[in-house]
Amino acid sequence: MLKFIASAWVLVGLVIGFVMPRAQDLKTTPIAFFHVPLAISMLLLFVLAAVWSIKWAFFGRDARDDARSLAFAEVGFVAGLIAMATGMLFARTNWGAYWSWDPQQVGVLGTLLTYAALFALRGATDDEGTKRKLWTVYAVLGVLVACFGSYVYRQILPPNASLHPNQTLTNSDALFKFALWFNVAGYAMLLICAANVRARFEIIANRLDERVWRGT
Repeated sequence: MLKFIASAWVLVGLVIGFVMPRAQDLKTTPIAFFHVPLAISMLLLFVLAAVWSIKWAFFGRDARDDARSLAFAEVGFVAGLIAMATGMLFARTNWGAYWSWDPQQVGVLGTLLTYAALFALRGATDDEGTKRKLWTVYAVLGVLVACFGSYVYRQILPPNASLHPNQTLTNSDALFKFALWFNVAGYAMLLICAANVRARFEIIANRLDERVWRGT
């Protein structure tokens, strides 16, 4: 049921986004209602991936928790890729270039490269127990990098170092704020549903691997 609610929510959010007034300090707004919610949802899913990995490590070592952690990280990574692609379009329409080495762009790129490396490191280990132990460290490390790259890095730089306006949410029309957070909620729900589906497939795959191993 939640996935149908989330899908309808996102569709309504897109319609709302296209009729909203232009945001403060932006030349064009509609893509913001797709790009920004995806970027925020990416960070949320990385946080949840770390939470599930910590739950696996300290509360029973249930393989299903590890599967959920991996699934949330994978879906968050895909959301980040889409957010970066749409962010380049956002940058082109607002600032005239797809890529300008803006601190926000660099931070998200660094986050995605970090997770790509963590996925590769997880895949390099065959022993399931070792893999899950290492993934707990990876998931926590990844979310720390994500928080720094997505938010903290830009905040510690001088005010004019980034093209991204810092006061958009506080200075924009109330309707813009409503539409933006409405879309954030919709995309977060949709991506959480996708991560749960991915987790089910991972859990099934783990059970099949265990049966094959026992059978041999």
